[in-house]
Amino acid sequence: MIPRDTVQRRFQVENKDIAYIVSMFECYDHFAIVRTVDRSRGWIELMIAPDFLHETEKMMIELAKEISITPIEI
Repeated sequence: MIPRDTVQRRFQVENKDIAYIVSMFECYDHFAIVRTVDRSRGWIELMIAPDFLHETEKMMIELAKEISITPIEI
C-alpha cells in the first residue's frame, strides 16, 4: 500500500543500479522509500515525503551524474 502523504516519482535505471539507489536512500531516513516497479525494465518508484521533495530531487540530480537515470511520467 502506498502511503497517502507522499509524492510519487518514477525513473528508469539500469538493473545493476537499483540496489545502489535503494542503499543511498536508506542512508537518508525519511527522504523517500524506493520500490521496484518493474525490474526487467529497470523501473523504480520513489515515494517521497513532501517535506523532503527538494532534497530528494537534488539527490537524484547528483546520482544522475554517476549513473543513468531517466524520469518516467506516471
